[in-house]
Amino acid sequence: MQVFKQFIAFILEWLTRPREPKDHGLSDFDRIRLEIKPCDVVLVEGTSRSDSVIQTVTRSPWSHAALYIGRPLDIVDSDLKTIIGHFFNGSPDTPLVIESRLGEGIVVNPLDLYENEHLRVCRPKSLNEKDASQVVRFAVNRLGSHKGGGYLFDLFRFFFPWGMWPTNWRGSSFRRWAGRHTKNVTAAFIAECFGFIQFPVYPLVKITGDQGVQLLRRHPILCMPYEIDQSPNFEIVKYPFIDFKLYEHERLIPWKGSGVYSGMEQDPALVFQPNNTNKESNTEDSAVSVDESKVTPINSRQD
Repeated sequence: MQVFKQFIAFILEWLTRPREPKDHGLSDFDRIRLEIKPCDVVLVEGTSRSDSVIQTVTRSPWSHAALYIGRPLDIVDSDLKTIIGHFFNGSPDTPLVIESRLGEGIVVNPLDLYENEHLRVCRPKSLNEKDASQVVRFAVNRLGSHKGGGYLFDLFRFFFPWGMWPTNWRGSSFRRWAGRHTKNVTAAFIAECFGFIQFPVYPLVKITGDQGVQLLRRHPILCMPYEIDQSPNFEIVKYPFIDFKLYEHERLIPWKGSGVYSGMEQDPALVFQPNNTNKESNTEDSAVSVDESKVTPINSRQD
């Protein structure tokens, strides 16, 4: 029995081990950390092997979802602070998220854990303060549950070649006979939190002849991270690493140089040779033209 548990632990560690991070994130984490609000859902583009399975099955970059609950310092309810203190020993000024993780169950982690990841914030629409606090309360009271056990059969789906499976069958096949490990890698926990206040993440719309349209709540096990991104009940809040609002009054974005990046992994992509001849423009406000003969590609291979 001990050998079996060690084997399961090895598989879980192999599936959840993060790969090499990207050179830079596609999100401005400082802005996210400053402007995120309790009850916001953070979508993560993960890099582990289990994340790659979710991305292949759902055909979406978002492989993980976490619920932001704020700082313990700002939580008024003392009982919730006590529960959080049993699972998190850090500073009370630390922004926290509650999430379900493969092999760990429902845990609380610092938001800074995803500093180098590509993130997206999804904010529930028209959610008052009372309902938001109920969602946070439900999530905090679930800490420690859904711990992964010896469910070896449930882990087989993470080794299936989903890329060779028809795209229309991937989602339904992956969800079939879903066990505890499968629930921990989906957004089922997030859907349960919002379902507690009858706030459906992604309602099922049924068109009937008599009553017109009916909205039905889906079972939480059916929820995937990309469905929160597509949900009409959530507002997408993007914080790109470049604030394009600075150029909202400009006609064009001020690109660096005039060459087009060819996709070659080189820096710089183009070498601009100095031009010794000075040309006078006919008008003051005419656009600056670039002599293509002075633009020398580093690699002469044609794309």
